[in-house]
Amino acid sequence: MPRLIFNVVLMLTISLAPAATAQAANINDIVAAQNAYHEEITDDTRANLVTALAAYGDAPTVETVKAHISLMVNDTAAGNYENMFASATAARAHLEPVSELLPKQYAEARYIAAVARFSSELEDAAMIEMAHVEGFSRAYRDETGEQPEWAKGLKWKADAWGMAMDAYFESARKRHPDDAEIEQILASYGADTSSLNAIAATTVDETGLPACSGRMIQTPKMRYPAGKAMRGRFGAVILGMAFDVEGNVIDPRVLASVPFEEFDEKSMRTVSKWKFKPDEPKQVGTTCRIERNDVVQPLVFQIR
Repeated sequence: MPRLIFNVVLMLTISLAPAATAQAANINDIVAAQNAYHEEITDDTRANLVTALAAYGDAPTVETVKAHISLMVNDTAAGNYENMFASATAARAHLEPVSELLPKQYAEARYIAAVARFSSELEDAAMIEMAHVEGFSRAYRDETGEQPEWAKGLKWKADAWGMAMDAYFESARKRHPDDAEIEQILASYGADTSSLNAIAATTVDETGLPACSGRMIQTPKMRYPAGKAMRGRFGAVILGMAFDVEGNVIDPRVLASVPFEEFDEKSMRTVSKWKFKPDEPKQVGTTCRIERNDVVQPLVFQIR
């Protein structure tokens, strides 16, 4: 499975709790351990940083948050799922009290923990956690009321991982959360399918017309890629695209692709030939429109 690399940027200007006097020694230990870890990343310097962080039990500070995040990011880059899960889980717990101040870092910690848990143990609990990541990132809005780019990207990745996990459990005939359980989690954030569809149904463009109801003519059919390299692999791709005035798919692009990128080319090539057919063609341009720029098409690849 490919390594998952995140560009996590800690905004040091954010005001976190100052270190309590009783914890000053712990902070110094963390700073010293982190400096040694950055100078040379080894099993010993990593273990020393983990030990220093575990000994700290006070409120998050800039130094402690920075140390947790750097450890998590380096573990993720190294691709060691056991270490990824441990450092991401610790980072999530440490960041939870300041999740409103550092929502991006908090959400990414939960995301990394879910990916690592599934990749190493194939546990259905990872699917539950990923649903929380999707709900959190879908619902998150900044102080301007807009959804930032990091939240948009994370919601697609979390959604794709949820579908990929479901594909694996279905193929392996293993027990896993059903759609109702996942929807209940998403609904707790106001990000369930019914809520999102209700919003989408009322969206209008500059003409004042909502999108037409209809269906995608999926010709040619999407096929599982041939070849020994793809044998037994599962995954999910989420494509963004637009429809022109005739319903042709234009500007297809990959919003998320997990856990492999090998499905991307097949998805793009096939979907670019599909076409949207409105339920009421005579109403196009009068009560609804076909042309859209915000179409999302999820695709799941699995062997049954």
